[in-house]
Amino acid sequence: MKMTEKCLEINENLKIILERRSITFFDKTKEIEDELLIKIVELASLAPSSYNLQPWEVIIVKSKENKKKLREICFNQEKVEDASANIVVIANYKRAINNIERVLDDFKSKGYPISVNKSIIENFYTNNAKMRAVRDASLFAMNLMLIARFFNLETHPMEGFNEKLLREFLNIEDYKEIPLIIAIGYKDLTKELLPQGIRFPFSDFGKII
Repeated sequence: MKMTEKCLEINENLKIILERRSITFFDKTKEIEDELLIKIVELASLAPSSYNLQPWEVIIVKSKENKKKLREICFNQEKVEDASANIVVIANYKRAINNIERVLDDFKSKGYPISVNKSIIENFYTNNAKMRAVRDASLFAMNLMLIARFFNLETHPMEGFNEKLLREFLNIEDYKEIPLIIAIGYKDLTKELLPQGIRFPFSDFGKII
C-alpha cells in the first residue's frame, strides 16, 4: 500500500476535505439555526492570520427578503436565494491594526515570548496591508467551508457579484475588500451531484528543490 493511500485510509479528518464540494443546488426548505451559523463562523476564526490580528468580518444574509436582493446583486444566481444563508466575507485591514494591542496583551497573559511591540507590528502590517488582510480573510473562508462540511452542510464560494451594489446594500466602506461570498445550506437530495472536476497532479504545478 502506498503511503498516500494509507494516510487516506487511517485519517478520518481528511474525509471532510475530500467531501467538500462547491454545491450549486440547495434544499430551500431547510434552514440553518442562527446558533449553528455563529458557531461555524467562530470556529473558522481559528484560521491563521498575520500576528493573529484576524482582519476578517462577516455579514450573514439570511432573511428571505435580503436573499432575494442579494440574488439580484449576484447576477441572479439561483443558489443565493435557495441557500439557507450567504456569508459575505470582508477583509478589513483597519480591524487588524485596531486588534494589535488586544493581541499583544493576550500574548503576554499566556506567556508568549514577545520580541515586537505595537509600532513594529503596525509598520509591518501597513506595508501592503490590504493584501495581507485579503490573504488572511481567504484562509478564514476556506476554514469556514471545511467546518461547514463537518456539520453536514454544503457551501459554494462566489466571486460573481456587482461590488458597487453589494457595498451599497450592506454599507461596506470603500477601504474594505470583499474577497468572496459563501452560500451555505443543505444539499437538495433530489438532484444528482456530478463527479468532482479535474485536479492536476503535483508535477503540473510544483517542484521539490
